[in-house]
Amino acid sequence: MNATCELAGGDLVKTELEMVSKLTEFLSLEGYRVRQEVPNMGQSADLVATRGRWVTFIEAKLKDWKRAIQQCRTHEQVADFICVAVASVSVSDSLVQQAQERGYGIIHRDKTSGAFRWVTRPAVNGRVWPPQRQRLRKSMRGIQYAR
Repeated sequence: MNATCELAGGDLVKTELEMVSKLTEFLSLEGYRVRQEVPNMGQSADLVATRGRWVTFIEAKLKDWKRAIQQCRTHEQVADFICVAVASVSVSDSLVQQAQERGYGIIHRDKTSGAFRWVTRPAVNGRVWPPQRQRLRKSMRGIQYAR
C-alpha cells in the first residue's frame, strides 16, 4: 500500500465535499471500493471503504477533527476499521493521541502539497455488534459505489 499519494489537482480543497471526492480517489488507488454518505444509526458516514470483507468508515474534516472523533464513535458498532481524515498543514498531537486511544486511523491531506498520507493505520475494531452490522450490510446494498 502507498504511504503517500499525490493526486492530480493538488489544489486546496475548500469544502468537505471536495475533500471527500479527493479522498475517494486516494482510497481507490489503495484498492478500496468506496461509497459516500452512508447512513448509520441516525447519521451518515462521509465514506465507507471496503476491501474484501473488511469495512472501513471514514469521517473527513477540514477543521473540526474533534467532531469527527465524536462521529466515529457511532461507527464502532459496525466498522472493522475507523478513520479520521483531515486536510491541514500539520496533524495535531492531540488528534493523534485521541485517535490512537480509540484505535482509529488518521489520513492526512497536506494543504500545501495536496498529498494524502496515512499518519496512523487503524486497529481492528473489536466493538462490532453483529445485528447492527447486518442492518448496515442490507442498507449498503442500495448505495452505488463512488469508485
